[in-house]
Order: sequence, then structure tokens, then C-alpha cells
Amino acid sequence: MKATVQMMRFLKKSRIRKKQKLYKLAFGVAFDWTTTIYTGFFAIMFLFIAYDTFKSMEAVFLNYQANIELFFPLIVLGLIFGAIVLSFQHPSLPITSAEWKLTSLPFSIKNIWLYALWIVIRKRFVALTLMLLLLVLVTPFSTLVLVKWYAAILIVVFLTVIPQWYFFQIEGFKKIGLYLLAVLVIGVIRLTFVLLELNADSVWMLIIFLFALNVWIWPRRLTKVNWMKVIEKSDDKEWNMFFVKQMSRMDQVKQQRRNYFLKTLFTSKKAKLPFPYQQPTKLMRKLWRRSINQEISIIYTMLFSILIIMILLSLRGGPLLQGIAIILSLFIFIKVIASFFTAIFKDKLLHSIPWNMSVITTAFWQMSSLLSIIVMLVVSVVVLLTNTWSWWLIAQLLYAFIALFFLLDCEIERKVKALNEKWYTPSFVDQVMGISTYVTMAFSVLYPVMISYLLIILVYWIVKKHYFPLKID
Repeated sequence: MKATVQMMRFLKKSRIRKKQKLYKLAFGVAFDWTTTIYTGFFAIMFLFIAYDTFKSMEAVFLNYQANIELFFPLIVLGLIFGAIVLSFQHPSLPITSAEWKLTSLPFSIKNIWLYALWIVIRKRFVALTLMLLLLVLVTPFSTLVLVKWYAAILIVVFLTVIPQWYFFQIEGFKKIGLYLLAVLVIGVIRLTFVLLELNADSVWMLIIFLFALNVWIWPRRLTKVNWMKVIEKSDDKEWNMFFVKQMSRMDQVKQQRRNYFLKTLFTSKKAKLPFPYQQPTKLMRKLWRRSINQEISIIYTMLFSILIIMILLSLRGGPLLQGIAIILSLFIFIKVIASFFTAIFKDKLLHSIPWNMSVITTAFWQMSSLLSIIVMLVVSVVVLLTNTWSWWLIAQLLYAFIALFFLLDCEIERKVKALNEKWYTPSFVDQVMGISTYVTMAFSVLYPVMISYLLIILVYWIVKKHYFPLKID
């Protein structure tokens, strides 16, 4: 262990010297002597003004001190929830590529990990202690109150290091399940504090729970670790020097980042299998999946936009606004998904195998159907949470679900016909049916009788498919 500590200190000193050189060059570009003198002068003046302002607000601080005790459990829960959220992006313990290369020498990864844990704990201790001293010197808060908060927060930030590391290693839907379970547990704990009127001292129960969680994780801390993911995230954070990037104009260079969590979330074990050339439909589905995965960030942005639209317009109040939110969400989804229809034709593999438009269209329809279900789940959850449950509400959601598939089918048909006819425009009847479907969906939340329009959609859809099928071969 002694040799590991010495080597880790050597790496740290070398890293600091390199960063000092980079910052020196960056500051040389940004500041000259005149700018430095004026900046230092104004910084000193700002400190005096801030200190005088804090002293003049003594009554305000004392008032906050009397009421802030009620928020003590909420802040502790916020720290725990923050560690869970950060586990999606960073492992909390930095193991960079330099430390990882030491494992090829007679250095144990276990000792390296323990030293990294000690560094993180020491940094958090120093940062919180300096913050405590600053608050004691500058603000009129009671020293006893500050020390009490300092002790509790210090223990919580110490006890969230290892859980954040452990949760960072979990992948896919298992991570989402644990995340939702953690949110549920935090919500139940918060509700317990409110209903039972527990005081701030009861927050120590949370600390005991965190301690027990750390004891459970400790023997499992180095099992099933994705070291490449840890190294990439650690290197990115270690050398992400904002000021240097701005001065060197590296901020204008687009850097490709891998989102391991989202990649594992939508990548199944079957995706790693060879292409099933003897099964055209499965082959096309796999090609579609690969083509869409190359632009998967657009899908994430679309889903996030739909969620924001549904939440904002639903919370504004009024069924009409919620109806507008539904049609906006479905319209965005249909247009974005339809825009992916030509993506597969950019794949070189497609042009080296026999194919026909019927198989391609069927495979795209199957992929789109899965995404449609996800979108409708998002819409349904928001609608059910913001309205009183009733059978009419279920009928409205069912109407929106069928209407979504109808509109998506019409949009795919237009894309297929546009491949043969460059200036193809839908018929007048198709345009009227599309507009009428969106309008009735918007007003169906306000006027449930609009759901009867579903009969017209079904009749038109059946007649069109039976008597006017799409000729694509």
C-alpha cells in the first residue's frame, strides 16, 4: 500500500504541474498586467461590499435561522437524491487512464481504489470545513446551528460516495428500476416526516440507513465494474478545464461523447448476434435499428420535448390545453419518426443484399409501433396524473392511441409514395381526415362526444386498406 500511495502522489504532482503550465499559458492569453491589476482591485472592493452587505442583513439571517430547521430533513434527502442522479454520469471515485495503467505493474486496483476513496473524502472534508469557516466569519448564523448542519451534511456526503460508485456500475433497465425504487423510498420517507411530524433530529435515521447501505455495498464494490466507462468519465472530468478550453478555442470543437447508460438501455443481447440473412423481415428490423441508433439523440430529444409539453400544458389547467398538448406531442412524434424512413437507404449494407419495399415498410412499421407505445405511455401517465380518473378518460386515451397508429400509417404511406413520385401530394380526402383527426383529439378531452369520430376513422382505414392497398413493388 505504501508503494501505491507514493506512486499516486507522484501522478498527482505531475498532473498539477501540467495543469499549472496550461493555466499559465491561458492566463497569459487572457490577461495582461493592466487587466490583472484592475481585476484584483475590483475583487477586493467586491469582498468589502459583500461583507458589509451581510452585516447589514443580520436580522434577515436570524429570521432564516429560525425557520430553516424545518427544511433540514429535506436538504439531507436532496443530497441523497443528488448522489443518485449523479450516478448516471460520474462514478464519484476518479480512476483515470494513468491509474489504470498502474495495474499492469505490481500495483493492486484495490489499493488504487482505496486511495481514490481517501482523496475524495479528504476533498469533501476540506471543502465543507472551509465553507463552515466562511459562514462563521461572514454570516451572523449561530455557530451551534452551523456546526450541527456541518456534522450532518459531512456524514451524508461521506456516506453517498460508495453508493454513487455502485449505482454507476448498474446498466440498463435495472438501473432505472433501482432509480425509481430510490425515488419511491425517498418520497415515503419524506411523507413519513410530514405525517408523523418528526423533528429535524430524526434525520439521523436516514444516516443509519445510509451506513447500513454502505456496509452492504462494501464487499461488492469491485464486482462487475465497467472500468473502461469509469476511465473515460474520469479522464473527461479530470482534464475538463473550462478556462483553458475557452482560451484555446477548444470549446468550438465538437467532442463525441458516449452515453453508456442510454446505449445499454436500448441495446439487447440479440443486437450483438450476426445478421439473419435468411429472414428478410428480421434482417430489415436490425438494419432499421442500426440506422436509428446512429441518430438516437434525436429520439431522446423528442421524448424529452413531448414530456415537457405534456407537463407544462397540463399543469396550466384546462382540458383544452391538455388536448392541444396531446396533438402537439403526437404530431411531433409522427413527423420525427417519418423523417427516419429514408435513413436506411444510406446504409451501404442495404444495397448489397436483395430487398423489396414491402419488407422494408413492414419492418419500419414494427419499429415505429414500439416507439408509439412508449410515447403513448408518457402521454397516458401525464393525463391520468393530472385528471380525475373516469371511464371517459380511458376512452379518450384509447381514441388517441388508435388515432396515433392511423396517422402514422398515413404518414408512412406518403413517404413510400414519395420515393416513386418526387412531387407527390396526398389526396384531398387524406388531408381532411388527418386534420379532422387532430382537431377531434384536441377537443375530445373537453367534449367526450368527439370520440365518436373514431368510427369514421376505422371505417375509412379499413376501406382504404381493403379496396385501395398500397402498391409498393
